[in-house]
Amino acid sequence: GRRRRDSLQALDWYDDFVGIVIQPGAALARRQRADASGVVHHYDEALAGEAMDRGPIMLSWEDVARAAIDAERGSNLVIHEFVHKIDMQDGHANGCPPLPHGLLGTRGPRAALAAWQAAWKPAFDDFRAAVIDAERSGAERPWLDAYGATAPAEFFAVTSEVFFEAPDL
Repeated sequence: GRRRRDSLQALDWYDDFVGIVIQPGAALARRQRADASGVVHHYDEALAGEAMDRGPIMLSWEDVARAAIDAERGSNLVIHEFVHKIDMQDGHANGCPPLPHGLLGTRGPRAALAAWQAAWKPAFDDFRAAVIDAERSGAERPWLDAYGATAPAEFFAVTSEVFFEAPDL
């Protein structure tokens, strides 16, 4: 199990870190997914980056090299993948990193989690609804990268990119 964190030091967020794998460009990952009927579908997924729980981070050098250009719109692959590593500290990427004691004046981990969820879940749900509405009805697309609507972990990573690269957005 994870050790209790009464105070988080900057590098403690990466205590499972084992290295960085650099690819010249996007890497192809062989994936499989079972649908609702139990049929397993195999497919290749092109990845610009991937953070692996208790493992390395893989980055596309092509995408890393575009960091200065992508920063204008609040995008940064390196930040995105390192945020996933933070998110994985509690054992899985779910959009909720381990929360510091006393978060927003709370008393205890349950209260901190409740405060996080009270802010986080409506923000994710509203963003996801806006992306879906834009895709289905042609409504205006949200300014935030639609990839953030695919899962809470991606929303956490995408919003973190913007927070650090283009906070005025």
